[in-house]
Amino acid sequence: MFTEDIAETLYENQLKEWDIFSKSVEQLSNIECKKFQWSNHSIIAQFNPARVVSTGAKIDAKTIAHRKCFLCDENRPKEQKGETIIPGYSLLVNPYPILKRHFTIPSIKHTPQCIYDNIGDMIEIAKLMPNYIIFYNGPQSGASAPDHLHFQAVAKGQMPFEDEIEKADRFLLSENKEGKMMFINNIGRKCIIAECKRKDMLVSFFHQIYHQLPSINKLEPQMNVFVYTKNNKLRLVVFPRKKHRPDFYGTEKDKWLISPGAIDMGGIFVLPIKDNFDTIDKETICAVFEQVSL
Repeated sequence: MFTEDIAETLYENQLKEWDIFSKSVEQLSNIECKKFQWSNHSIIAQFNPARVVSTGAKIDAKTIAHRKCFLCDENRPKEQKGETIIPGYSLLVNPYPILKRHFTIPSIKHTPQCIYDNIGDMIEIAKLMPNYIIFYNGPQSGASAPDHLHFQAVAKGQMPFEDEIEKADRFLLSENKEGKMMFINNIGRKCIIAECKRKDMLVSFFHQIYHQLPSINKLEPQMNVFVYTKNNKLRLVVFPRKKHRPDFYGTEKDKWLISPGAIDMGGIFVLPIKDNFDTIDKETICAVFEQVSL
């Protein structure tokens, strides 16, 4: 059976065996950050040039169809090793990490990024990794590989939202003897939280949320999803989205290379362009959330 010790061993072995990964981790420890504080929440801007490929990724159908999937086993670097975490999923180190202990968890099958029927798998992984947060980027909400189902994991204690939702005002949406579902809107962007002890109940809460959100072009509703354990309970956090990227996204001189995914919604703004990092301010951050958050 999989345990976190297996994950830690994989991580340490990959540091020794894979130069690209070890260099990325070393760069991460020296990365430049700055913090913006509001009365009840904060955002950390991170200058991370290694993420330019992901942030600037083209995810239109034509581009996807003409590139090899980097999450499929046959296309991954020979140095990248994996471990089975639950049947059907592999645990891999992320070669270009945003945060410490950053893993990618792809399906062994090349199947589209879709959360509705796979939320139970995500919860099961969270139960096996109690010191980690498991997260999901929707196909139009930050995923750079929308054609291949995958989750990600990072060690707890790194994203501002983890503490902020503990202190935020909560509005009860639904409650039963097994758990409850709440709404938060005073941390700069809106989110929905569900808490309970049973996996099947958390799946039910998620499906309720899913069906209440608007879908676009018959695809799943835009969202970023986090699952983790807290106080001996399972916790689900959903950031509903209305847009993939802000209007001012782009590579031109007057544009910003900001493509918010789950980590950005969690409070870490990833900026691969130095000029963007140097000039970002509270107004720009608020504008991003205003445009992409539902």
